[in-house]
Amino acid sequence: MTLALRMFRKVMGMLAAAAIALAACVAAAAMASNAAAAQDAPLVSLDSWGKSRGWEAVGVLELEGNRRCTGTLIAPDHVLTAAHCVHDPATGKKTPASSIVFNAGWRDGRSVAKRRVTAWVIPEGYADAVAQTARQISLDLALLRLDAPIPATHADPYITDGAIRPGETVSVVSYGAGRFDAPSRQRACDVTRAYGAVKALTCKAVQGSSGSPVFALRGPRPRIVAVVSAIAQSDQGQITYAMDVEHLVPRLKARLAAGRSMPVASRNETAVRRITVGGPKSASGARFVKP
Repeated sequence: MTLALRMFRKVMGMLAAAAIALAACVAAAAMASNAAAAQDAPLVSLDSWGKSRGWEAVGVLELEGNRRCTGTLIAPDHVLTAAHCVHDPATGKKTPASSIVFNAGWRDGRSVAKRRVTAWVIPEGYADAVAQTARQISLDLALLRLDAPIPATHADPYITDGAIRPGETVSVVSYGAGRFDAPSRQRACDVTRAYGAVKALTCKAVQGSSGSPVFALRGPRPRIVAVVSAIAQSDQGQITYAMDVEHLVPRLKARLAAGRSMPVASRNETAVRRITVGGPKSASGARFVKP
């Protein structure tokens, strides 16, 4: 082998290594950019028929004391929301089912369907809406039965699915204070930490966002993997807490079918106080907890 040929092969090897390193840097930069974009995805108002089409199963729950939460159809006559939404935010008193109204696809003062609630159930062990522990947040889920099914042609129910993990990208559709005229969608936000069934998210939430569905794209249509329960402030900014729904929904369906609504819960746990939001003439919303 001549000296010239050896030099040529050496140079080509160096160029190939440089190309591989450059490709790796580009890929890493792209991943970092995508992660930042996911975290910073803005809320987009679904304020027209075209934008809101397909999201009609998400709606507004009207509650006693002029309170409101977000709820979502998971069956023609079943709505999923947060357990604290069906309790008075100041006293923890249970809200009578007959006083709750679900407005599917609420936009500009109209809904695609309006139904009254006939019964609701929450998990055994959920205490109240005044004082919470992390375990209570993990149980902060309610299933409501409507007085009549809503046709899928009006609002197609969502399927619930398994747990989400840190690093996964999710999306949220919600209502909230200052934006109850139409739902808003954050197409991408991050799961940052997991505390058992409780997940910390970068998703945006405000008063009235309690009960909002957290979606993961698994298959041709997004599936509900969690429900918004609380928000807190940390040095890094707002943290939104949501609980996994996969293990709770089958139990709640069984309780509702058996007529075991409004169960009495244990209050033996040491609770963390939180700032209560909502109440008369205001929106009941995602609760503030100490980080």
